[in-house]
Amino acid sequence: MALPPPLLPRSSCICRGVTRATPYKSVENIPDASTAPSATAQHSLLRAHTRAGRMQPARQVFEAMPPRDRSLVAWTAIMSGYATHGPASEALLLLLRMMERSLRPDGFVFSVVLRACAAVGNLRFGRQVHCAAAKMGYVDSDLFVANGLLTMYASCQSLGCAGKGFDGIAAPDLVSWTSMLSGYTENGCHTEALMLFVEMIHASIGCDAFTLSVALRAASSLANRSLGHQLHCCIIKSGFSKSGFLENCLIEFYGRSREPQLMQKVFDDMHDKDLVSSNSIIQCYADNMCDDQALSHFRAMMFECSECDEFTLGSILHVVTRRGAFGYGREIHGYLIRAGLDSDKHVMSALMDMYVNWATLHKGQCMLPLRMLRYYLLVQGKLDHFIVATSLRLCAFDQDLATGRMLHAYVLKFNMNSDPFVTSSLVDMYAKCGSVDESHVLFSRTKDPGTAAWTAVISGNCLNGQFERAMHLFRRMQLEHVQPNEFTYTSVLTACVALGDVVGGMEIQGNSIRTGYGTNASVVQSLISFYLREGQFKQALKLCLSLSNREISWEALVKDFAQGDDHVGILNLLCVIQRSGGVLDYPTSLHILNSCGKLELLREGLQAHAYLTKRGLASEPCISNHLIDMYSNCGSLKNALDAFRYMSDKSASTWTSIIIAHLENGCPETAIDLFVQMLRREKIPTSIAFLSVLKACAEIGLVSEAFQFFVSMTEVYKIEPSEGHYSHMIEVLSHSGMFKEAEHFIDSVVPLESSASAWTLLCSAAKQNGNTKIVKLAMDKLASLAPCDCRANASLGNVIPITDYLIRRHQCNE
Repeated sequence: MALPPPLLPRSSCICRGVTRATPYKSVENIPDASTAPSATAQHSLLRAHTRAGRMQPARQVFEAMPPRDRSLVAWTAIMSGYATHGPASEALLLLLRMMERSLRPDGFVFSVVLRACAAVGNLRFGRQVHCAAAKMGYVDSDLFVANGLLTMYASCQSLGCAGKGFDGIAAPDLVSWTSMLSGYTENGCHTEALMLFVEMIHASIGCDAFTLSVALRAASSLANRSLGHQLHCCIIKSGFSKSGFLENCLIEFYGRSREPQLMQKVFDDMHDKDLVSSNSIIQCYADNMCDDQALSHFRAMMFECSECDEFTLGSILHVVTRRGAFGYGREIHGYLIRAGLDSDKHVMSALMDMYVNWATLHKGQCMLPLRMLRYYLLVQGKLDHFIVATSLRLCAFDQDLATGRMLHAYVLKFNMNSDPFVTSSLVDMYAKCGSVDESHVLFSRTKDPGTAAWTAVISGNCLNGQFERAMHLFRRMQLEHVQPNEFTYTSVLTACVALGDVVGGMEIQGNSIRTGYGTNASVVQSLISFYLREGQFKQALKLCLSLSNREISWEALVKDFAQGDDHVGILNLLCVIQRSGGVLDYPTSLHILNSCGKLELLREGLQAHAYLTKRGLASEPCISNHLIDMYSNCGSLKNALDAFRYMSDKSASTWTSIIIAHLENGCPETAIDLFVQMLRREKIPTSIAFLSVLKACAEIGLVSEAFQFFVSMTEVYKIEPSEGHYSHMIEVLSHSGMFKEAEHFIDSVVPLESSASAWTLLCSAAKQNGNTKIVKLAMDKLASLAPCDCRANASLGNVIPITDYLIRRHQCNE
């Protein structure tokens, strides 16, 4: 009996979007019966083609069959081929054709069609097939059909119907249980999947490898280590420990559970390591930020079998990008070209990401990623969403608005503006290129903007100093029930800092706690910075104690304060770091010592020194130099000398620091003695060291010593004198009343480009000494050398009446 037409209508809405995969001959064009092969041969050939996945020749054989020879077996074979190898929508169209010929489907036909419905996600058609199968009595009597219904409903995201169908099976077998387990995991219901698995074990249903793999996937998604370990024991107990499929699942589970040692043990115990297992462990190490291990496995893999695929290379390129090891990346790029994989979409996306990151670290190197973009467009003919978004990120960094607009035109042409990733990248690009209004227009035209788009427009306003608008957008985002992420919170907290909005910052903290981001490291770090800037030290300390020291980037916090020259904030942060048990690194310590020196806070400087000594950083040469500078700025020459003496290996820069410290604290004689000691220790002095010792000679009036040092600098150490060196030599001579010698020094030694400043200095010294003759001489020299020099004019104006000076300059010009 044929199916009633209303149950399976041939409506365009049921098979919407279905197109035939390949053309086939119509029934009217079949060969003559006298030359056609026998029905048995045609059936055998049809089965052979469908089993091998050759659907085009299989369809040609099927269409060439006379209508009378198209038995239910032939219809089932061709539909099964399409359901297995695709396109599955053809199986649904064939079912409609079969019904027109009044052929009654059996249980196997129903199971095949249900599998096709699951593949295309056609829930409406699947429900009508369910009604037809129930009417014919196959649902209750044929377990094969009942299991097909479970798979169909689960694949179409109708878990309620799948659950009812499962409950309606009198004696579910392993396939029934596994179908429901897979349905739950594929739809993200991992807790329900594990509960069903436990129920299955209690029902004494034996597991196979696939069932255990589904349970492992659910356990890893929930980060349930305990259950995962029990499943591992179950795998060993059931005799599946040597199953390569399950071993790969275990590697993935331990990788997601962040248990790299157990993951490595499973990999080491594998008897037959293949490409899949190598890819799994490399990907897991990459996901866990274990870049060294991922690279090590990749090298071993290439040396052992010299075989990898696009998934291996995509994973390792992400590792190389994160580490900034762009040399390795170029080697991999060369391998890709030789292996013919450079046109693969997955690999090209990873390559573009790597070169864009490389360009962001090397200013002016943005042409290479753009050439890659053109090459990809030539090879593929079309850019995918990820490539476009990555290229827009490059335009945002380089502030290349012209290229960004061209990419925007491409997005509109190929209708990519519905992709949230592309839209948010466009909004971000316009904002970072300074086109805030265009960014707002694009955002306002976005239909139902998601978190990424909201975050992009908020951060763009913060970047361009429009903090009040950023706060307004954040409030709108909340009213539209769009959940922020950690990047949204960090951006809006920047606006709160700029506006000094303490209440707003506290509200944002409460909002972040409600949305589950209250313990996110980047959000907490932004809150710490916010509270420190607002003077809320107790609250900042409380937040620091809520995170482990590994999660807090103290360096980023200190740099944030240093960029704004907020030295008070840096010292407040040091107190928080000390109380919370934080650990400073080398660059961060330099910022803290610099702040102590700038503010001339000796007590805080001593505390910082003690902290650095405790952490073993005070012995670093550069740290010691900064300690000397800090104590010098604080006026504590004794502590500066102590820091200098405790150094085991004193470099030339260290000697220079202690010389400058004595000079700035009114001890020029000691500064000269230290410089002489430095030369005796065979340390090569720098230009700054000579500048300091010449200044010391000028303060004391040591003319012969100054000339000895000056000659030594130019003749022995081959250091080119700067304007400062010449100035100090003129000061030495001027302070000793040797104006004639100073005049001779300027004429014979000082180069032309430094003459104006030299004569200005001599003029000023002569005025203070009352030597009018030298003043007039210097005025004439300046008038001839640089009549329009602002500094010279100002100096001359202080020496003689301005009218006389103007007359003289006019005479000189004539």
